Amino acid sequence: MRLRNTDYRLVGQWPARLVHASGRHVDAERGLLLVPSCRECDESSAIALSFVRVPARKDHGVAPLVVLAGGPGAPAIGSFESGFFEHVERFSAICDVVTFDHRGANSALPDLDNPVKPRYDFDAVLTRETFLDVHRVSAQELARYWRQRNVEPNDYNTIESAHDVNDLRRALGVPKVNLHGASYGSHLGLTFLKHHGEHVDRAILCIVEGLNDTHKLPANTDRHFKHLGELAQTDRNLNGQFPDLFGEIGEILDTFERKPQIVKFANVDARTPVGRFAVQLVLGNALGSIRAIRELPAFVRQLANGDLTTLSRRIERLLTGPGIHGMMLTMDYASGATAKRLRQIEAERNTALLDDSFNLPFPFVGDALGVEDLGDDFRAPVRSDVPTLFCAGTLDGRTPISNAQAAQRGFPNSHLISVEGATHEIPALLLDSQVDFLCGSDPDVERMSRPFAFNPYLA
Repeated sequence: MRLRNTDYRLVGQWPARLVHASGRHVDAERGLLLVPSCRECDESSAIALSFVRVPARKDHGVAPLVVLAGGPGAPAIGSFESGFFEHVERFSAICDVVTFDHRGANSALPDLDNPVKPRYDFDAVLTRETFLDVHRVSAQELARYWRQRNVEPNDYNTIESAHDVNDLRRALGVPKVNLHGASYGSHLGLTFLKHHGEHVDRAILCIVEGLNDTHKLPANTDRHFKHLGELAQTDRNLNGQFPDLFGEIGEILDTFERKPQIVKFANVDARTPVGRFAVQLVLGNALGSIRAIRELPAFVRQLANGDLTTLSRRIERLLTGPGIHGMMLTMDYASGATAKRLRQIEAERNTALLDDSFNLPFPFVGDALGVEDLGDDFRAPVRSDVPTLFCAGTLDGRTPISNAQAAQRGFPNSHLISVEGATHEIPALLLDSQVDFLCGSDPDVERMSRPFAFNPYLA
């Protein structure tokens, strides 16, 4: 089916029930929305987007809350039955709560899954250059596979997704919505505010990824690890055993650079030498994980003592997994970074603890994908009078508080809540403030606190 660039089609809506693992449930309705794949064309193939709406238990006159998932490509509908379920329960007390699986992933059709896993040479030490070579080949094969099936990867970008949100609003038949976006969801939320801000009543943007924040700054990552090192010095679970965690990580990386270590996989009959870059990848992949952060001192000391058990498990997942989803590749590459930010990353990376490993391969696969960068107009700061609540965590290594502070400068009617001890997550302790905000109240708190402690290290 093909649609004109201003058209959409609501195929249907059906009763549904969302059930949490605890046994709690909420009644809902599921729907299917068809949208154009490319609104820059007069006409293009239709993309099918599944959505779910949880109706308000009581009409409080609050516009529907559209929840924008992270990732890009995180399972939005799935989260309503898992990690976001408590939030759905609370928000649906005052308004309809709606989400959809973004174009290109999960229940959306087509799903830009990568048909070919990255192929690493297990006999050689993985380096930054060989990692990028592998992912360029994988991206090229992915793009060829989907174009042969008349799916254009260039259509999968954040501006098109923002228009999808607006078509969902139109299908719901409402003049305005509220937004809730976290991580990439905040990136999409900012884009929606830029292109369709007149249709937003209020916005909640958490763990903020600004429009020029997709590629992360190595200096910010260094600050994150130094802060963790300071916490480790006084953490009661660690008993003073980690006076310089940051320095110890640096020494371990130097050791793996001088003498790569052989790790054996548990589920695949293979082994591989592990050098500095692979360890940097493992550490970078855990920037936002509360579990990995709690385990960090013990993991570091294991490596210092030659215990490769945990490292082997993480390296195996990294090198034998399915690779990076095609939708994530296209979305993040298209969002890109300004030339100034790319120069800053390049200037910082050679002396940074993790180099730029946490950004790879996204800035370097565009030619292989045949996907266009959205440009600096897309990345220009958003300016909006929409009342907006920003939320951030002090232990978030992926989207630091400075991201939210920078975005907030364009929002004169905004408020920022920082949560001490929170990582790359949306803690439930924010819910009271978020519900009150959606009901029209200005937040009366700027900082919250949640207990945090590292896991004990038993020598």
